[in-house]
Amino acid sequence: MLIFSRYTYIETKVVIINNHMAKFSPIVSLLFVALVLFASLEGPTKVEAQKLCKKNSGTWSGVCGNNNACKNQCINLEGARHGSCNYVFPYHRCICYFPC
Repeated sequence: MLIFSRYTYIETKVVIINNHMAKFSPIVSLLFVALVLFASLEGPTKVEAQKLCKKNSGTWSGVCGNNNACKNQCINLEGARHGSCNYVFPYHRCICYFPC
């Protein structure tokens, strides 16, 4: 008889917990939907990309082996938006990127 009453007590607790979960589930779902909606509205605004044209650096001499130095030279000395070492036959050159 004791065993029966223990199982009955455990089953009663499980039913109570399940009832609370059933009432709690729609609230969690609603909060999740609200969070997703809020995240989609607060996303970064896309800006239309400006087209860049490439041109050999006028101030770089020799083979380009350091992307960072090329980029800094293009931006600081030539007023470009970007710069990088690109392979142009027969060696790597410093290429600057300007707005078209």
